[in-house]
Amino acid sequence: MTLNRTALLTLACALSALAHGGFDHVMGTVAKLSGNVLTVKTAKGNVDVTLDAKTELTKNNQKAQATDLVTGARVVVDIPEGAKEKVAHSVKIGVAPAAHK
Repeated sequence: MTLNRTALLTLACALSALAHGGFDHVMGTVAKLSGNVLTVKTAKGNVDVTLDAKTELTKNNQKAQATDLVTGARVVVDIPEGAKEKVAHSVKIGVAPAAHK
């Protein structure tokens, strides 16, 4: 029982940390990248986010390229809080699922 409480507390703290910093967060997987529009598949549906010249892309804490935004890759997109348009400030790229053989 203690392990479950600890896990829940850790998750709650992590989610709380994501909700701060002046940014809204879009978390999910890459559905597609078309031009400068990244479509993120979230638990609530797809969200389109615009990438611009100022958008910071990182993968494993290293600078990344748009070519790293492969379908299925996990992403966390930071959008300035309260922005009218969804223009990404940063995109953190995680792991993409392994290709089936």
